[in-house]
Amino acid sequence: MKASRMSIVALFTAVLFTGLSVFPSFLTAGTSPIEVLIRVTDQGFFDAEGRSLNNLIKVPKERNIKLIFEGAGKPTERHAFVLLFDSDKEIESGRIDDQNRRTQIEFTSGEADETYDVFCVLVDCDGMEHLTDLVIMAI
Repeated sequence: MKASRMSIVALFTAVLFTGLSVFPSFLTAGTSPIEVLIRVTDQGFFDAEGRSLNNLIKVPKERNIKLIFEGAGKPTERHAFVLLFDSDKEIESGRIDDQNRRTQIEFTSGEADETYDVFCVLVDCDGMEHLTDLVIMAI
């Protein structure tokens, strides 16, 4: 009887320690950002497969979002983006140029139907006529 009680205590202890070691991973599992690759050329914004984004990207509401801008055009093209919130808050990306082909903006999306504008802030942006504002919409 004493041996079975010791076995139960040992099993309970093992389960407890296993549960405690796994629990923190459940807490952080939902915090990794959703990554959205946006390929940029002087012709506009495209997805990873080269399809036009038609100036709208839908993202899940209330999630951490990472917009990754990749220069997919000529090496001489230059871009720098800003994400504009309704409250006039801005988040700037780094610059895409011949030395740096990727940059990103990370933010937390709001409630459903909330929208954000993304646009190039360089005055001499290559492809300004095609790089109209990109709208991000939480769904």
